[in-house]
Amino acid sequence: MKAVIILAVLACVLVATYGDLVCGTNFCKNNPCSTRVAANSCRSPSVYRQNHAGKCACCPACVTLLPENSACKTYSKELGETPSAICREPLKCLNGVCTKIPPRSG
Repeated sequence: MKAVIILAVLACVLVATYGDLVCGTNFCKNNPCSTRVAANSCRSPSVYRQNHAGKCACCPACVTLLPENSACKTYSKELGETPSAICREPLKCLNGVCTKIPPRSG
């Protein structure tokens, strides 16, 4: 059991380190967007987001905000996966559904 816990901790550290190495503080500055999206080009129900598209979410995009109980997907910005639709704040995509997370009571 200890080996499983150690492997899980090491995997988490590796993922956190890899993400920081890929999308460090200067990634967007050093890799400017090749495609521009004007803020006024987004049509309802989409909204303009300055940092959403491209690897590490450096580029602007038009994004549809999904309501609670809508189907959704999770993506990795480090891999350049940028969804055209995301869960509206404060909803989170859990098990493929936009879900309201209750606040932690402490």
